[in-house]
Amino acid sequence: MNKKNIKVDFEYDYDFLLVGICTPLKEYTLSYLLNKQLQTSLKRSQKDVAMTFDDGLEKGKFSQYEFWDEQFQNQWYLIANTCKVLCAEEIQNQGTIFDGHTQNRKKVKKLIPENANTDYFLQIHGIFTEEAKLNLLKKIKNLERIVSAHFITIAELKSKENLII
Repeated sequence: MNKKNIKVDFEYDYDFLLVGICTPLKEYTLSYLLNKQLQTSLKRSQKDVAMTFDDGLEKGKFSQYEFWDEQFQNQWYLIANTCKVLCAEEIQNQGTIFDGHTQNRKKVKKLIPENANTDYFLQIHGIFTEEAKLNLLKKIKNLERIVSAHFITIAELKSKENLII
Protein backbone atom coordinates (compact mmCIF):
# COMPACT_ATOMS: atom_id res chain seq x y z
CA MET A 1 0.00 0.00 0.00
CA ASN A 2 1.36 3.39 -0.98
CA LYS A 3 1.41 6.17 1.58
CA LYS A 4 0.62 9.71 0.57
CA ASN A 5 1.91 12.72 2.38
CA ILE A 6 -0.36 15.70 2.45
CA LYS A 7 1.12 19.06 3.28
CA VAL A 8 -1.24 21.61 4.76
CA ASP A 9 0.01 25.14 4.46
CA PHE A 10 -2.00 28.05 5.83
CA GLU A 11 -1.36 31.70 6.39
CA TYR A 12 -2.76 33.59 9.35
CA ASP A 13 -5.03 36.49 8.39
CA TYR A 14 -3.58 39.65 9.93
CA ASP A 15 -6.83 41.53 9.55
CA PHE A 16 -6.62 44.02 12.39
CA LEU A 17 -5.75 47.63 12.98
CA LEU A 18 -2.39 48.16 14.69
CA VAL A 19 -1.40 51.42 16.37
CA GLY A 20 2.08 51.93 17.79
CA ILE A 21 2.23 54.16 20.88
CA CYS A 22 5.36 55.78 22.30
CA THR A 23 5.00 56.99 25.88
CA PRO A 24 6.87 56.91 29.20
CA LEU A 25 3.62 55.88 30.97
CA LYS A 26 3.14 52.52 32.67
CA GLU A 27 0.64 50.20 31.00
CA TYR A 28 -2.02 50.59 33.71
CA THR A 29 -1.87 54.40 33.43
CA LEU A 30 -2.03 54.28 29.64
CA SER A 31 -4.96 51.85 29.85
CA TYR A 32 -6.79 54.21 32.21
CA LEU A 33 -6.22 57.22 29.94
CA LEU A 34 -7.28 55.29 26.83
CA ASN A 35 -10.45 54.15 28.62
CA LYS A 36 -11.34 57.73 29.48
CA GLN A 37 -10.53 59.14 26.03
CA LEU A 38 -11.95 56.35 23.84
CA GLN A 39 -14.86 55.22 26.06
CA THR A 40 -13.40 51.72 26.26
CA SER A 41 -12.97 49.42 29.20
CA LEU A 42 -9.51 47.92 28.78
CA LYS A 43 -8.74 45.54 31.66
CA ARG A 44 -5.73 43.43 32.51
CA SER A 45 -5.95 40.05 30.76
CA GLN A 46 -5.82 36.77 32.62
CA LYS A 47 -2.97 35.73 30.32
CA ASP A 48 -0.07 37.82 29.12
CA VAL A 49 1.61 37.32 25.76
CA ALA A 50 4.26 34.66 26.48
CA MET A 51 7.42 34.31 24.36
CA THR A 52 10.45 32.06 24.42
CA PHE A 53 13.89 33.44 23.51
CA ASP A 54 17.37 32.03 22.81
CA ASP A 55 16.38 28.49 21.84
CA GLY A 56 13.98 28.06 24.74
CA LEU A 57 16.42 29.08 27.47
CA GLU A 58 14.67 32.36 28.35
CA LYS A 59 10.97 33.07 28.79
CA GLY A 60 9.25 36.42 28.96
CA LYS A 61 5.74 37.76 29.33
CA PHE A 62 4.44 40.95 27.76
CA SER A 63 1.59 42.58 29.66
CA GLN A 64 -1.75 42.66 27.90
CA TYR A 65 -5.03 44.49 28.43
CA GLU A 66 -8.21 43.62 26.57
CA PHE A 67 -11.71 44.89 25.89
CA TRP A 68 -14.67 43.46 23.98
CA ASP A 69 -16.77 46.21 22.39
CA GLU A 70 -20.27 44.75 22.43
CA GLN A 71 -21.80 47.60 20.42
CA PHE A 72 -19.45 47.40 17.41
CA GLN A 73 -18.28 43.79 17.89
CA ASN A 74 -14.60 44.79 18.10
CA GLN A 75 -11.88 43.13 20.17
CA TRP A 76 -9.23 45.50 21.57
CA TYR A 77 -5.81 44.59 22.95
CA LEU A 78 -3.17 46.85 24.49
CA ILE A 79 0.14 44.98 24.47
CA ALA A 80 3.48 46.08 25.89
CA ASN A 81 6.41 45.85 23.48
CA THR A 82 8.96 45.41 26.29
CA CYS A 83 9.56 42.85 28.99
CA LYS A 84 12.48 41.98 31.22
CA VAL A 85 13.68 38.39 31.24
CA LEU A 86 16.09 36.68 33.57
CA CYS A 87 19.18 35.66 31.62
CA ALA A 88 19.52 31.91 31.29
CA GLU A 89 22.31 30.51 33.43
CA GLU A 90 23.82 28.84 30.36
CA ILE A 91 24.42 32.13 28.57
CA GLN A 92 25.20 34.50 31.44
CA ASN A 93 28.69 35.97 31.09
CA GLN A 94 29.39 33.63 28.20
CA GLY A 95 32.75 34.45 26.66
CA THR A 96 33.88 36.70 29.53
CA ILE A 97 36.21 36.18 32.47
CA PHE A 98 33.11 35.56 34.61
CA ASP A 99 32.00 32.62 32.46
CA GLY A 100 30.13 30.10 34.58
CA HIS A 101 29.09 32.53 37.33
CA THR A 102 25.40 33.38 37.59
CA GLN A 103 24.31 36.86 38.59
CA ASN A 104 20.54 36.86 37.98
CA ARG A 105 20.95 39.53 35.32
CA LYS A 106 17.90 40.72 33.43
CA LYS A 107 17.70 41.61 29.77
CA VAL A 108 15.14 43.75 27.99
CA LYS A 109 13.37 41.92 25.17
CA LYS A 110 11.02 43.31 22.53
CA LEU A 111 7.86 41.69 21.22
CA ILE A 112 8.41 43.36 17.83
CA PRO A 113 12.16 44.09 17.64
CA GLU A 114 11.93 46.06 14.39
CA ASN A 115 9.73 48.60 16.21
CA ALA A 116 12.05 48.95 19.19
CA ASN A 117 11.07 52.58 19.83
CA THR A 118 7.39 51.68 20.18
CA ASP A 119 6.36 51.11 23.80
CA TYR A 120 2.86 49.68 23.28
CA PHE A 121 0.68 48.27 20.53
CA LEU A 122 -3.04 48.86 20.34
CA GLN A 123 -4.45 45.98 18.32
CA ILE A 124 -8.10 46.24 17.26
CA HIS A 125 -9.95 43.44 15.48
CA GLY A 126 -12.98 44.78 13.66
CA ILE A 127 -14.12 47.00 10.83
CA PHE A 128 -13.23 50.70 10.83
CA THR A 129 -13.82 53.38 8.25
CA GLU A 130 -10.89 55.57 7.26
CA GLU A 131 -12.53 58.47 9.10
CA ALA A 132 -12.91 56.37 12.26
CA LYS A 133 -9.25 55.30 12.06
CA LEU A 134 -8.03 58.88 11.76
CA ASN A 135 -10.33 59.99 14.57
CA LEU A 136 -8.98 57.20 16.79
CA LEU A 137 -5.37 58.19 16.09
CA LYS A 138 -6.15 61.86 16.76
CA LYS A 139 -7.72 61.02 20.14
CA ILE A 140 -4.71 58.91 21.14
CA LYS A 141 -2.28 61.66 20.13
CA ASN A 142 -4.23 64.17 22.24
CA LEU A 143 -3.64 62.18 25.42
CA GLU A 144 -1.30 63.67 27.98
CA ARG A 145 2.29 62.34 27.84
CA ILE A 146 1.88 60.51 24.53
CA VAL A 147 5.08 61.13 22.58
CA SER A 148 3.75 59.68 19.34
CA ALA A 149 1.11 57.37 17.94
CA HIS A 150 1.13 55.94 14.44
CA PHE A 151 -0.45 53.22 12.31
CA ILE A 152 1.75 50.22 11.62
CA THR A 153 1.53 48.30 8.37
CA ILE A 154 1.43 44.68 9.48
CA ALA A 155 2.66 43.28 6.16
CA GLU A 156 5.99 45.09 6.61
CA LEU A 157 6.72 43.52 10.01
CA LYS A 158 9.23 40.66 10.09
CA SER A 159 7.99 39.32 13.43
CA LYS A 160 4.26 39.83 12.86
CA GLU A 161 3.53 36.29 14.09
CA ASN A 162 4.28 37.56 17.62
CA LEU A 163 1.06 39.56 17.40
CA ILE A 164 -1.14 36.48 17.05
CA ILE A 165 -3.19 36.33 20.24
